[in-house]
Amino acid sequence: MKVGLVQFCVGPDPKVNAKHLETLVSEAIGKGCTFVLTPEASNIIQPDRSALNRAVGSAEDDPVFQMAQRVAGQNKVFICLGSLLVQGGAAGKLVNRQILLDPSGAIINSYDKIHLFDVSIGDGQHYGESEIFSPGDEAILSALPDHPATLGHTICYDLRFPQLHQTLAMAGANVLLVPAAFTQITGRAHWHTLLRARAIETGAWVLASGTCGEHAGERRTYGHSCIINPWGEIVAEIASETEEGLIVHELDFDQVSAARQAIPALENARTFNLPSSL
Repeated sequence: MKVGLVQFCVGPDPKVNAKHLETLVSEAIGKGCTFVLTPEASNIIQPDRSALNRAVGSAEDDPVFQMAQRVAGQNKVFICLGSLLVQGGAAGKLVNRQILLDPSGAIINSYDKIHLFDVSIGDGQHYGESEIFSPGDEAILSALPDHPATLGHTICYDLRFPQLHQTLAMAGANVLLVPAAFTQITGRAHWHTLLRARAIETGAWVLASGTCGEHAGERRTYGHSCIINPWGEIVAEIASETEEGLIVHELDFDQVSAARQAIPALENARTFNLPSSL
């Protein structure tokens, strides 16, 4: 299965982002990709909460969703929107939603980000996602029809929680999706290490598509979109914090079997108890 990962600088206008993203997705399709992954927040990055709420609506009304649905159907490819920020959360909040489209443009599955990024990391900005978004509470798998891939859905900060990825792999995932908008500070420190660790622990392919550059509100994201093989090796990367573009790779699922046979960590995992004194 030939996959394409898109990296781009998301702006504050979903209509502009849709046009920009269509060019990159079309480039991936032109290179023979049958599956295309976009970054987290592909429709908008807007730290002003009032402006964000005014700019977004339902997923079905979003310009990026409508573009992806049309392009998937016209070209008979799978497109996974790494996430869209859309209305639909509890108590009037938004959701950070990943959407997988089949080659007719129909929705196969969607996943709402479970782990929300509530941190202050010393860059002068506070990231309080739970103040804006409702978290998801369900891990999601998607088997691609007529393909060997079973996808495990995650988004950005989920990467720091290995239990989610191990649970997905134990349930059958052989590809883990990690679309992200990692900050430059955390990306420089942790991005590659975390991605490689998740691949090594699960013996799965890891597809990590990232936003890059400077966004509204002077927010900067790390880019460095990567494809990691089941042995934990980086086999493709856009090695830049600012460069937009595309990486393409053919996934070999025999490598999943080989990695899991060599180190059967998923089979060897055991449950355990903590002593009551802890």
